[in-house]
Amino acid sequence: METASEGPLEGLKVLDLGHQIAGPYCARLLADQGADVVKIERPLTGDVARAMGPFAGDHPHPEKSLTFLYLNYNKRSLTLDLKSAAGREILLDLVRDADVLVENFEPRVMASLGIDFKALSAVNPKLVVTSISNFGQTGPRRDWRANDLIDYAVSGVMSISGYAEREPVKHGYFQAGYVGGLAGSIPTMAAVLVQGATGRGQHVDVAISEALSSTLLLTVPYYTYMGETQTRRAPVGEAFGNCARARDGWVVAHSPRSGEWGDFCDVVGAPELKDPKFATARGKIANAAELDELLGAALVRHDRFALFEEANRKKILFGVVQTPEDLARCEQLAERNYYHEIDHPVAGRLRYPGQTFEASESGFAISRRPPLLGEHNEEILAGLGRSREDILRLREQGVV
Repeated sequence: METASEGPLEGLKVLDLGHQIAGPYCARLLADQGADVVKIERPLTGDVARAMGPFAGDHPHPEKSLTFLYLNYNKRSLTLDLKSAAGREILLDLVRDADVLVENFEPRVMASLGIDFKALSAVNPKLVVTSISNFGQTGPRRDWRANDLIDYAVSGVMSISGYAEREPVKHGYFQAGYVGGLAGSIPTMAAVLVQGATGRGQHVDVAISEALSSTLLLTVPYYTYMGETQTRRAPVGEAFGNCARARDGWVVAHSPRSGEWGDFCDVVGAPELKDPKFATARGKIANAAELDELLGAALVRHDRFALFEEANRKKILFGVVQTPEDLARCEQLAERNYYHEIDHPVAGRLRYPGQTFEASESGFAISRRPPLLGEHNEEILAGLGRSREDILRLREQGVV
């Protein structure tokens, strides 16, 4: 699947030196809006995400990693050994005509290769370099190692996640990497605006742990101004504000506003909850255990989506915990064109989640399928003036 892109970033040239999640996601968000993104991968093995499961057809293969495929559509792939002088020379040739470079190596790596911001901006003063790392480019922890779990722990988000008497928990999968990628894309686009106005580039320094900390909302102000610490949720009043069981899954029932309590009791089919002792917020707290028992018994008699629809018809705040199967069939997502099918020569035809916004004048588009490893080597190198003989020699030397 390849279609012409008319996104707002049409014409923007981006070099993606990212690996795994944060850097590639940042670069793909730019590609989704029309930027021309060249993904630079290691020869032979490519991005380590190519080895990350699950795989299409449950068949481990570097062209079938669902993580890689999701993070790298709308890009071209160039293999390049950045540890070789010839590889770095090709990168600098690309940098001369680039607008943005995205990387998420450990802070020491770019300097060790001789391609840090100072070196790159000497070649192209207008280049925006976005560096995404666990702790940022400065500070006493900049060179400390971390992963998704550690980022969540250090950020403080885990300290308020889960039940009070249990161990802290984190969100599923690699959400820290995605938060870091999103946090990188926003200042990158701002830097591009400055670039267009002044002709100057800059170094965008994003710390994943800080990006996560910024989502804590009131937790830090609570401590700063009140000396209070937000704790994890106590397992009382579980039927309200926590997940509760319905007949076929989980729902989230919020305590209705004043005047809605009777309608809520009717929706869940629990007239016994109309007892005056439950009529006020104070009464609900005082009788929380009995309320939980009655409400829990009522909810398990209903299918979750029936409750979801009826509650919302009555304008009552209510939700369902959607499973991946639910999301795949979700009418709301289908109506907003969230899913797109892409043909791939190895992985086959797959359905991808992707569209994250609607714009009246320009919108999300998939202009390229995920690239095969090194698929665009000849195209990109020829564009730099390299002859076929040069390209063959670079391949024999393991540079590409």
